[in-house]
Amino acid sequence: MKIEIIGINTINGLKLKKKVIEIANCIDGKITINLIEEYNIPNLPLLYINNKLISQGNVPPKKEIVKYLKNNYKE
Repeated sequence: MKIEIIGINTINGLKLKKKVIEIANCIDGKITINLIEEYNIPNLPLLYINNKLISQGNVPPKKEIVKYLKNNYKE
């Protein structure tokens, strides 16, 4: 599974990064997390799972992130 977080240099980006890493550490399987600093894109942070935009401009609740990860899990 490939996860990308764009805008980790923002306050919400840091919160999202922390949540995603915490959740990913509890999942058995191969997960790649790319953390990208970005300033010039509106509605940061962006969360992509397997190249699919999952959230934009907010930090989803932990329960929602877990649901997205389960629904999009691919080795």
